[in-house]
Amino acid sequence: MSPLLVVGLCAGWAEQAAADTVWLNNGDRLTGTVRYLSDGKLAIETAYAGTVTLDWNVVSTLASNNPVNVENKKTGEHYQVRLSSSDPGYVWVERNEREEKVSVKRIDEFMKAKVRTDQLSWTGNIDAGMKVKKASTKTDDYSFSLNTKLAQGKWRHDIGATYNREQENEDVNTDNYSLRYAFDYLFREQFFWQTRATYKRDWVEDLSRQALIGTGPGYQLWDNELGAFSVSILGGAFGYGYSDGREEDHFGASVRWSYQRYLLGKSVMLYSNGDVGHSLDDDGVFTLDAEVGLRYTLTSWSTLHLGYHRNLVSGTPDTLNEGTFSTGLGVKW
Repeated sequence: MSPLLVVGLCAGWAEQAAADTVWLNNGDRLTGTVRYLSDGKLAIETAYAGTVTLDWNVVSTLASNNPVNVENKKTGEHYQVRLSSSDPGYVWVERNEREEKVSVKRIDEFMKAKVRTDQLSWTGNIDAGMKVKKASTKTDDYSFSLNTKLAQGKWRHDIGATYNREQENEDVNTDNYSLRYAFDYLFREQFFWQTRATYKRDWVEDLSRQALIGTGPGYQLWDNELGAFSVSILGGAFGYGYSDGREEDHFGASVRWSYQRYLLGKSVMLYSNGDVGHSLDDDGVFTLDAEVGLRYTLTSWSTLHLGYHRNLVSGTPDTLNEGTFSTGLGVKW
């Protein structure tokens, strides 16, 4: 198994797993469930101390009582193997009744794969920012965002809301909110069907209302301890309203993405979400609604975020092109 020079490991799908074991260079031993190895940090979830994070260079060997999936990053191939402890600095990798002694230094990354169950999973975060400046002018700047996801079995629900307001003296420069709801049904391991609806309301821009409803297939590139990445193609309708009372509707299609990746031992998360759409009529309406940012973990429940959001609508009577930077504190669960 010489291709195992660079590998990534994903824990198997067995639910009733015996404890994994990690031996350290100083002779200590930890038992529990190994969650991930990333950026030189190994995390093991224990019953007596919660999740413990270790430097990978202090690990002597480890063992898992369940099969794991091994990826060869050079060829993209996947193998199902079994890991068992060996001499200090090595681990036994068993595949097809063949065993090879592999140095732990040749292992870059591994993680426990998510297991779909009928148990409800609820995750999310709330970010808030506020800036009040008093000088020759008084400026008030507020931002708020809610993102939450619920998963149970083959169903996933994504709910979100934002609010932004900026006022300078008596002049309101920004005043808007948005709502979204989407649900996915996973009909195969990585394939799902998504239905999504969004609504935006703005009291400053001439394009004062935006609505989108769409449905279509999606593909989950990965979903594990260190993040997730999915892409979906939706067909549906765009609706727009203007400050003078005009309204218009278009049939169209959009490509939606959702990306999250943990870095530096899960202390930092890089995220990007958005969609690109185009009408299917002669008007040629183009839309871009995307965000990108970093979220830094301060404690087990608090975060600091820095993000940028871009909202672009062209091909309509009133073009919208706005970008918003945001920073502030948040909570997660």
